[in-house]
Amino acid sequence: MKTAILATLVASLAVADAKPKSRVHPQAQRLWDQLSEKYDANDDGTITEEEFEDAVEAAAQEKTDAVLEKYDADDDGEISTAEAEDFFEAEADDWLEDLLERFDTNDDGEISDEDDDNFFLDNVIDKYDTDDDGVVSAEEFEEAADARAEDKVDSLFEKYDADDDGTISSDEIMDVEDDAAQEAVDNLLERFDTDDDGDITEDDVLNAQKPNGRGWAWGKLRGR
Repeated sequence: MKTAILATLVASLAVADAKPKSRVHPQAQRLWDQLSEKYDANDDGTITEEEFEDAVEAAAQEKTDAVLEKYDADDDGEISTAEAEDFFEAEADDWLEDLLERFDTNDDGEISDEDDDNFFLDNVIDKYDTDDDGVVSAEEFEEAADARAEDKVDSLFEKYDADDDGTISSDEIMDVEDDAAQEAVDNLLERFDTDDDGDITEDDVLNAQKPNGRGWAWGKLRGR
């Protein structure tokens, strides 16, 4: 009798072992690998609240340094209106030079049907020929370049110059970039931190259900 019971138990265990185990979605594994590399500093399979905080601060500082390196010509830790204007005016000059090099085939400093006849050139003329005479003159190009530079200066200061004083400080940049980095973390916590403890484990990610219509891609989880 005992032998029969034992045999039945062994058989049951064998059947249980034979049942297919739940498979980890390969995209979920790739996502965890990305998250782990970025946030799990001690590589223990858990991204703690402290590790998230450290990563946010580091990401914000890295971005702040990059912005200052790009626009802060005198290295004083701030971006003045003049520095931004100089940067974007030079960029607009390069843009204009490239445009003329590509389309001004007769080197007269203007663009018209005499230069060529194709879809791209027609678009350039339609966009920048403000007086509709069929020619984009040097003056019209200069106006377009100036407007391009002005729009980029405005966008930069709208993004970072919180107190509207015409100067972007390193603290103002840091505040913006810190918020952006924290938003990415908040999205991850909302998706995977089911027990609201501020941590995300490897199991949290690997066992999560695939988001509806969003895929597993990290950028998609961040709402991009």
